[in-house]
Amino acid sequence: MTDAPTRATTTTFYATGRSRTLWVLGVVFSAGLLGPVLFLAAARKGVVRPAVPAVYAALIYPVALGRTWLPNPGDWIPWVLGAVVLTAAAHAALLDAGERRG
Repeated sequence: MTDAPTRATTTTFYATGRSRTLWVLGVVFSAGLLGPVLFLAAARKGVVRPAVPAVYAALIYPVALGRTWLPNPGDWIPWVLGAVVLTAAAHAALLDAGERRG
């Protein structure tokens, strides 16, 4: 048995264009730090699988804090954080793509 998210809860959680816009802007303008929190809310509503916020948190928070923890972090931290933020924003923007097709 899979724990695939149900599409019925997507319509109530992510129905308006305003909520989708605020979701994507929240991820982008917080430099990804709100991404795991927003996806956790979506996981609790059944929109995404519970592993999604854990993966984003495991990628975003250590990389964001790496600049202060590492003595010479180099130029890779902004690139990795930017890639994860763009991935999270694209994921948030495409959450309702299954409903548009169906």
